[in-house]
Amino acid sequence: MSPKISSAEWEVMNVVWDRSPLTAAEVFAALPADHGWKQKTVNTFLARLDEKGVLKVAKRDGVNVYAPRLRRGDCVAAESESFLQRVFQGAAGPLLLHFCEQQDLSAEEIEELQRLLRKKKGRP
Repeated sequence: MSPKISSAEWEVMNVVWDRSPLTAAEVFAALPADHGWKQKTVNTFLARLDEKGVLKVAKRDGVNVYAPRLRRGDCVAAESESFLQRVFQGAAGPLLLHFCEQQDLSAEEIEELQRLLRKKKGRP
């Protein structure tokens, strides 16, 4: 099971997953400026993610360089399962219904959902 990642840590990890390997300064520069975070804050998130085993750290010219240790898909799967258990008591049907009712879906997303449901039902 993947470690628990906070919302802020997810933002940092999304940068690392998209652009690794990165230095802390490069991670900081890639984050939206409207956070109001300082470099030290980002350094703290990177250290926590390293401690949790989500990141791996290597030295390059005396500077820490960060890369993912865990794949994004594995962390998303673990977070999704945790959310499903906490909020919907493990029932996927009510979760899907809730999001389909609450969110606007494109025609492509609706078609993809229909394709997946047909596949689950055993039809092509």
